Amino acid sequence: MCIQETATQSPKVSVIVPVYNGADYVGEAIESALGQTYENLEIIVVNDGSTDGGATENLVLSYGDKIQYYCKENGGVSSALNLGLEKMTGEYFSWLSHDDKYEPEKVAESVRILQKFDFREDLIAITGIKFINAQSETIREIPQTFPAGEICDGHAVIARMLTKGTLDGCGMLIPKAAFQKCGGFDETLRYNQDALMWYKFFANGFSLVSDAQHNTMYRQHKNQTSKTRRDLLIHDTLKSSEEIIPMFRACDTENGTNLLYLYAMRTAMNDCRAAVQKCVQAGKAAKVLSSKQILRIHVQVLYGKLRVLLKKIYVKLMFRR
Repeated sequence: MCIQETATQSPKVSVIVPVYNGADYVGEAIESALGQTYENLEIIVVNDGSTDGGATENLVLSYGDKIQYYCKENGGVSSALNLGLEKMTGEYFSWLSHDDKYEPEKVAESVRILQKFDFREDLIAITGIKFINAQSETIREIPQTFPAGEICDGHAVIARMLTKGTLDGCGMLIPKAAFQKCGGFDETLRYNQDALMWYKFFANGFSLVSDAQHNTMYRQHKNQTSKTRRDLLIHDTLKSSEEIIPMFRACDTENGTNLLYLYAMRTAMNDCRAAVQKCVQAGKAAKVLSSKQILRIHVQVLYGKLRVLLKKIYVKLMFRR
């Protein structure tokens, strides 16, 4: 299937910017969206109940009719993204976190790579990322693991996520059809709702194609949830495992893959022991985990404990000023 014939050259792209108490950075995010070289674009900013005395709202409203603005009660980034999905009129969804930025060619390059494959509705584009600091200075580029211009099937994408880390959502350009098929973001999650969404896409027939660029700037700073709320990681991993485990178990049974094993290893590396135990129990019941794999998973838990400790030390040292 392809996007409607009338849009094959320049489909409309909706850039969704969820923001919560983001007055420090959201202006840069919006400016980077407005500075895109791609013209068929709408920018939707969703204020997720900011509590900063109107600082975020006043800054966003200063852009007038250059953007669309919606304000809602606080419900987490998933609820803000879902409201953006509800309001968007584009054929493609592009997430931009309020503290991140796009290079000017980000959307255009992603559209260009999708056009090479006739805008297949089962195809998601991704660009590389570079880390920036609080002053928007580049720290480093992250090497891409997908060959540029080549389609990677869904199960291979999941395997890569489980061994190399989740995909950066702000680097992706996603057909709205993906959400129509798989639903929106899980609003009960506030840490890894993005990873669960990507797993759903790639376990349900969607594939990925990468460009050769690094057009998304991912900001690292001390207030990020990923660095301050390990409790949310543990909660969300256990909660999302209720969907992920049967999904991966079915994939393994039908296709001879080892996604459940890789997921258990990833979960163990993050020292989320309750979710690991669920994986092992499910793997035993479905006979998709061997005794050797189960032993490796338990060893990985020990490594995970050490890794979490070292990460805490690293974060304290990196952001001590």
